[in-house]
Amino acid sequence: MEILIVVVILGIIAMIVVPQFAAADEDAKEASLVSTIKILRRQIGLYQVEHNGNGPHVGPILPPPDGEGRLTAPFQRLTERTDIAGNLDPNGPYGPYINDWPGNPFCEGLVAKTVTVGYGAKPPRTGITGWYYDLDTCIISANSTTGGESSDPE
Repeated sequence: MEILIVVVILGIIAMIVVPQFAAADEDAKEASLVSTIKILRRQIGLYQVEHNGNGPHVGPILPPPDGEGRLTAPFQRLTERTDIAGNLDPNGPYGPYINDWPGNPFCEGLVAKTVTVGYGAKPPRTGITGWYYDLDTCIISANSTTGGESSDPE
């Protein structure tokens, strides 16, 4: 009888503790995403200061049917050295601002590092790319259907 009571008590404790561990993975992803967004925004801002207010967006912008663009090799100007005009220059005085383009932890594979670009500060949250970049304001945001609005530190 005593063993049965101990097993029931352990079962109750497990029912309370296990869901908290399950939520910890989601919380860790969200904390990583918020930290990454803050770093990216800081480095994009630094790039703008050093390049006369111009943003670091470069590369082929491919227009999908929804009217927005998608960068497949995002922001090479952030990961390499540049001159004042933003041209890639291995001996340039500016950069690199980040070592490698980060992935969105709520996305998988190549989608995590792909960026949708468009005009409008609010990301479409389509989940087809890991990131959304507003060409007007140079603000980067998460573009995922998982993680929701709370993943954005604004």
